[in-house]
Amino acid sequence: MFWDTFVGLGMPHDQLRPFDGVLVGFAGDLVEIRGYTDLRTTFSDDKAAKSIVVRYIVVKAPSSYNVLLGRSSLNQLEVVVSTAHLKMKFLANNGHVVTLRVDQAIA
Repeated sequence: MFWDTFVGLGMPHDQLRPFDGVLVGFAGDLVEIRGYTDLRTTFSDDKAAKSIVVRYIVVKAPSSYNVLLGRSSLNQLEVVVSTAHLKMKFLANNGHVVTLRVDQAIA
C-alpha cells in the first residue's frame, strides 16, 4: 500500500507495525518502508463478496496505484488473473463467481 493511500484512508499511524526488510523498486532504487498493517479486505462485485486478511506493507513512493496485491493475497482469494483483459475472477463464499475489472480507457 502506498503512503498516500494509507493517509487517505484516515488510518491511525500507530496501527503500523515495524517492518524489518528492504524493498527494491523497479528501477533498482531502495523504497522507504513505513511499516505494515494487517487489514480485513473485502473484494466484491454487485452480487457477491469475499473477505480476507491482507498484510499491507506501507511504502513511501510515488505511484499512480493505491495498492499492489502480492501472490499470497491472490492465492488466498484463489483468484484467476487475466492481465490482457484487466480482469480477475474468484469464487465468493456464496458460490457466485466474482469478476473484478478495470476500465480499459482509464488504465
